[in-house]
Amino acid sequence: MKTCPNCKIRVGGDPEYCPLCQSQLLGEGEAPRYPHVVPEQRRYSLAYKIIAFILLTAVVICMAVDFLVVDGALHWSLPVLIGVVGTLILLRALMKRRRNAPKLLFQTLILVSAVLLLCDWVTGWHRFSIDLVIPVLCTVALVLNFVFAFVNRRFTENSLVYLLLNIVIGVLPYLVLLASPSHTPGLWLICLIVSVITFLGLAIFKARDLWAELQKRLHL
Repeated sequence: MKTCPNCKIRVGGDPEYCPLCQSQLLGEGEAPRYPHVVPEQRRYSLAYKIIAFILLTAVVICMAVDFLVVDGALHWSLPVLIGVVGTLILLRALMKRRRNAPKLLFQTLILVSAVLLLCDWVTGWHRFSIDLVIPVLCTVALVLNFVFAFVNRRFTENSLVYLLLNIVIGVLPYLVLLASPSHTPGLWLICLIVSVITFLGLAIFKARDLWAELQKRLHL
């Protein structure tokens, strides 16, 4: 145990300086009394940087192919860019507020979709919002909802919310298919496939948690 030459106190652990007078301690230190714990936010920060690097690299490749190789009036890389930026913003917010992840995810999707529809309507209704951007956002929301269902430690308490969010977002492709069966963008078909896959994943891998939460809510 180390000793302070000025305060004459003994300090446990292996610190370098006295906690009272900041003088250098003398003697041999002990093993740390408390384990070193990395802050959870720091771990998530590293994961966020890795995900951001991968997604932005993919965006750069997509834009390079779109503008340099493919000739066309409609640049498909722009919706990809919007979807990636929205994903990073939403992912950052979800990492800071993991307990309210489903609620925040749904609110953000509704708000962004409403703004995009309004912009599309004001600019002459070119259908870029309903045909391109919104299905990408819905697909991203479904994937994030599925991922956070497994990452979030409080999944059992919010399991029904995750499942209901998946169902609500997954219904949108069906509505689009019913509204315009002759003109259905391929992005909505992808969203439909992702909604079915994520729903089956939650129903299969989280069936026990979902059933437990349903029994608790219905007092079965």
